[in-house]
Amino acid sequence: MALRTKGSAPLRSVHKRLTQSVSRFKQRIMELNLPIFTQLAPCQNVLIAGMGGGFDTFCGLPLYFELQRRGQKAHLANFSFSDIVSCTHGTRLTDTLVGVTADYNGLVLYFPELYLAQWFEEKRREAITVWCFQKTGARPLLENYRVLLNHLSIDGILLIDGGVDSLIQGDEAGTGTLIEDATSLFVVNELKHLPVRIVACIGFGAEQDLAYAHVLENIAVLTQDGGFLGACALTPHMEAYQAYEEAVLYVQGKDWQDASVINSSIISAVQGHYGDYHLTKKTRGSRLWISPLMSIYWFFDAPILAQRNLYLSQLRETETFMDALQKYMSYAGYIPRRPHARIPLP
Repeated sequence: MALRTKGSAPLRSVHKRLTQSVSRFKQRIMELNLPIFTQLAPCQNVLIAGMGGGFDTFCGLPLYFELQRRGQKAHLANFSFSDIVSCTHGTRLTDTLVGVTADYNGLVLYFPELYLAQWFEEKRREAITVWCFQKTGARPLLENYRVLLNHLSIDGILLIDGGVDSLIQGDEAGTGTLIEDATSLFVVNELKHLPVRIVACIGFGAEQDLAYAHVLENIAVLTQDGGFLGACALTPHMEAYQAYEEAVLYVQGKDWQDASVINSSIISAVQGHYGDYHLTKKTRGSRLWISPLMSIYWFFDAPILAQRNLYLSQLRETETFMDALQKYMSYAGYIPRRPHARIPLP
């Protein structure tokens, strides 16, 4: 009878325990369930680096916020499409490596890393540096990585691929735009002293000219090799996702900034859109296939992934991006291609 008495101590106790359980559940579903946290936990300074240029570093922002929430120090970097050599502000470590901060007021035509730093300052009151690698060949990029790792005392790297063309090994029916990703992968594979080197992909299905059946086949082979480290998905109620979405939309709303198709597709997928949905004007007139697959992070051991890539050995002596592109073009014709395949779903 005491349990049924309005306002009784036993009833209040049950209600309190139930409220606490609901609160803990809500807290858990607002967290990004990182399958790689065990590998990252010992790291004191993690570098989250966009490997394919453009807005790739933005694809790592949910991971950045989640690591911060867990008390770890993370830094942001990008294989940049911006004009890093001519950049006149920030912390310059080499001719082709600069740390960009929010305090630049000059006119820039395309500089998502700068506007990301400004978003952190304006919206979160945080003064951060976004490290930018000039788009070069493998030799200068490797030297720049070594300089930055020493400068920041980095002991773990998360390479971020907006899309999945970093999983292309080179014999697929469609290989997309793999040169930037392959160059970054080559460089990180050379940093053999680092105990933690992981590749994270997000945006499955957002890229054109990829053989996605072959990508899934590659993931299966990587799983056999021990290189697949797990997956997790972004959802709308995650604080890490909400901050990421705000940052992307803030930067894409700036003058002269070309919107990111991949990040826009990821946001569309997390918001629950499907099919031919267009978040930005940039893609209108084309046909998109937004799907829940785009909201999933796939994690891979970088050295094992590098072993599967047929082009990496060709990049070692490249100085410029054009060197790397020419090496790819001259070598590609010698690699037999797998027959075109479709994902056999009804």
